[in-house]
Amino acid sequence: MRPRETIEYEKDVIDTFKQRKILTMPELKAMLHCSIATVSRRLKEWAALSSYNKNARYYTLASIPEFNKKGLWKHKGVFFSKHGTLKNTVIHLVQISSRGLSNQELQSILGTNTTSYLAQRKHLKGVKAEKHNRQVVYFSSEEEVCRRQKQNRFPPEPTALKLPPDAITIIVIVELVKHPGSTPKQLSEMLRREGYKIDANMIDNLLEHHGLKKKLNMSE
Repeated sequence: MRPRETIEYEKDVIDTFKQRKILTMPELKAMLHCSIATVSRRLKEWAALSSYNKNARYYTLASIPEFNKKGLWKHKGVFFSKHGTLKNTVIHLVQISSRGLSNQELQSILGTNTTSYLAQRKHLKGVKAEKHNRQVVYFSSEEEVCRRQKQNRFPPEPTALKLPPDAITIIVIVELVKHPGSTPKQLSEMLRREGYKIDANMIDNLLEHHGLKKKLNMSE
């Protein structure tokens, strides 16, 4: 059983936490009148959190922060995470991201520069780093999640329509003027009879490209 004096010291610390929100190790050591090792044990018992910036010098009680949707809380320039360490926070943010996260994006979310921190860590469990356009991007190491993240970050380029040469384009348009309202398939068949082998899909692309397909549909 702890001495009554020790219990009073601890009560004062809890009350101070509620009032000031955050405290440093030297402040806690002075208030509890004990060693750093004992303070560390008390913080563990209280499930206290250490800041992920300011060299983890600040502590708060788990009941104090009002975490945002990403599990982060900031108080007077000191940042805390629901997930504990900066490492665990980065892993969580990357895994829930829809398109992975670059160093710059992580910095924007966390409010602190993660570039040098992450560069020192060769591997983060559940996360893999890749270099794209001179920047490092972090993706989930889970194959299916990573595939979706990359699809969202690097959407495929729209496929260009395959169009006929200019000379053939003129022939198709002339034929369309002669036979307004004709479908691409009908135009292809008419031109084939005249000796021109033009695929109906290519004619369809041509009409789409020049905005003639819409007019054709309106005339039907």
